[in-house]
Amino acid sequence: MKKRKNYCEIKFILFCLCGLCCFTMLLCYCSEAANHIVINEVCSKNFSVICDENGNYSDYVELYNPAIVPVSLTGFSLSDSQNNPDSHSLDTIIIPGKGHILIWLDGTDADIVRHASFKLSGYGEELYLSNQYGRIIDSINVPKLEYNTAFARSTDGGNQWTRQAPTAGESNDNSNPVLPIQLDMPSFSVESGFYEDDFLLKLTANENEIIFYTLDGSDPTPDSQKYTEPIMVCDASQKENLYAARTDLMADMKYTPDFKVDKGTVVRAIAFSPSDGTISKTATAIYFVGLNPEEYQNYSILSLVTDPDNLFDEKTGIYGNGEALENYIELAGDQNGSVPDSYTDSTGHTYYKYTSTNAFNKGKEWEREANIIFFDNMHTPKMQQEVGIRIAGQSSRDASQKSFNIYARDIYGGNEIITYDFFENMPYSSIKLRNGGSNHDGSKIYDSFLQSVVKDRDVSVQDSKPCVLFLNGEYWGIYNIRERYREDYFQNHYGIASNNVWMSEPGSPGIGGMEAWNAYDAALRFISENDMTYVENYKQACELIDMQSLIDFYCIQLYIDNTDVGFDKNIAVWRSKQTGSGEYEDGKWRFMLFDLDGALGDPTRNTFKESEWWKPDLNLMDEEIIKSLLKNIEFRERFVNTFMEIADSNFNYADIHEELTKWKTCYQLQAVKSHQRFISSDIGPEEYEDYISYIDNFFKTRRNYIVVYLIEEMKTWQ
Repeated sequence: MKKRKNYCEIKFILFCLCGLCCFTMLLCYCSEAANHIVINEVCSKNFSVICDENGNYSDYVELYNPAIVPVSLTGFSLSDSQNNPDSHSLDTIIIPGKGHILIWLDGTDADIVRHASFKLSGYGEELYLSNQYGRIIDSINVPKLEYNTAFARSTDGGNQWTRQAPTAGESNDNSNPVLPIQLDMPSFSVESGFYEDDFLLKLTANENEIIFYTLDGSDPTPDSQKYTEPIMVCDASQKENLYAARTDLMADMKYTPDFKVDKGTVVRAIAFSPSDGTISKTATAIYFVGLNPEEYQNYSILSLVTDPDNLFDEKTGIYGNGEALENYIELAGDQNGSVPDSYTDSTGHTYYKYTSTNAFNKGKEWEREANIIFFDNMHTPKMQQEVGIRIAGQSSRDASQKSFNIYARDIYGGNEIITYDFFENMPYSSIKLRNGGSNHDGSKIYDSFLQSVVKDRDVSVQDSKPCVLFLNGEYWGIYNIRERYREDYFQNHYGIASNNVWMSEPGSPGIGGMEAWNAYDAALRFISENDMTYVENYKQACELIDMQSLIDFYCIQLYIDNTDVGFDKNIAVWRSKQTGSGEYEDGKWRFMLFDLDGALGDPTRNTFKESEWWKPDLNLMDEEIIKSLLKNIEFRERFVNTFMEIADSNFNYADIHEELTKWKTCYQLQAVKSHQRFISSDIGPEEYEDYISYIDNFFKTRRNYIVVYLIEEMKTWQ
């Protein structure tokens, strides 16, 4: 019995010694493994690759652990200086086995984990990784990179470095190489434009360079068609529909045209040097051959070309339904043989099918590079520019004809301004191509027309110009080229410097973020919570808000029966951040008009009392600010006088009728053509006449009702 006891004790001791030995070996292995951590990928110009936990797109370095065990980086450091290798400590960071970790090179002053205290130059710089003994265990000389391009190991932990598409936080093994852009673009023998007859297009490049081209809008690469002989350019409208035949442009798409839509021939080409593997930027041209001149007479034309994957790829496409709708279908499940229009999850949150597509994704990650060419109404090419594009709008993102925001940025070719003067000496970094908003399937002019007739009032409005869009060479209907409410808008219209503007709108950080919102909210609360019959209180309110702007905003919205607006929806205000000597540098909040597509509902509706049954919370007259202000007799008198002035001038029926006739003449032909492309082939001029007649009748009838309602409303405040 004693021998057995001794045997068990010896066995236990041997087991412990074995465990201790293994643990010691593991520690030694982990310690040795730490010295094999490598710099795996660097991005020195991160525009939209990946953002940090704060939503900032900072440059980054990716570290990779080739070992199978986790490794602690306590004592390790990262630096951009060989003389100061411990510039940034990597303490507390643990990299999983075969794992990746990102360090943000954002120059943060605070000691924040995974945020380095230095930045990386976009023109090239060295990076050093040191271990706990101060020995440099890896370094890399990062060359000058293009935006959203990484300098990385071709395979995780491998020895070969290349320019490639970023794979931040993921394996490099399947990344696509990015060739250095150093050559001149190929030249085209014929300028983009409109031609009656077929022709041969010749492409030329420098000696010893090869030209590769595409005809479907895709980005050419050395794997594309090699140019060996002139390209025959003919009437592309005779070709089968490509993009117009797609059935994934909206969540429930029931219509595609059964006819061949108008088309242009898009040619995109690059030069390639086989000797050193360098390429040129992409040259893009579009040719319209044999289009019916009567259908496009006096219409400006805008060509927008981008790689089809930018629009329709399941994961990265910004236009189609894509992966987002697939995820919705998987989660919503099948109900009686069909996918439900909505479903509610276990937390009580309701998801809607029509908003569950890629087109509803927002932010810099969903901006794609494109080429635009603009032809004026005489079809003369006036500008060509590389730009960024995003899908724009709210619920109309579910339309098959979607709106676009267009961005000029230096990353797309050096220009930070749209190079064509669309709005009379008002330079813009961004414009909108608007499909008509929630009125896209009607007249398409509600918002732009209504803003145009009140442009002399004390509210901000957005100017617009019609144009016809061709997307990757295919007819994409009529759009409004619109101003956007951004910093340059206030500089152009009010002389307010871009760093001195606050703009606040519900559901958006706006310009100035929470600081601006808090200032606006404080103004609303002061007016709502204080007695405006006291002179001093009202005087203070007039210092916080431009009262004429507020009154104009209210009177316009009430007159046009806009039931899709409230202080929590479709409203925006702006002010100068600091006061100054300029006319509008007084720090007062002013109101802005946009998204008026929900107006003109019922000319007999009393919008002082009623709202849509499904939006009871959006009655403007229920807002605390207006109820407080209407107690002040000076405000009431000003309100009534303004309302009647707008009714008798801006909305005078004779003037409205004349202006509306001009807009109908301008829009009708192409609006009908758009509807036949996107809505129904049965829509004709008669239907469009009905759309315009509806608008006309609203203003013909409205005054007789709304003035009576105004009088009744004011009696309740006496």
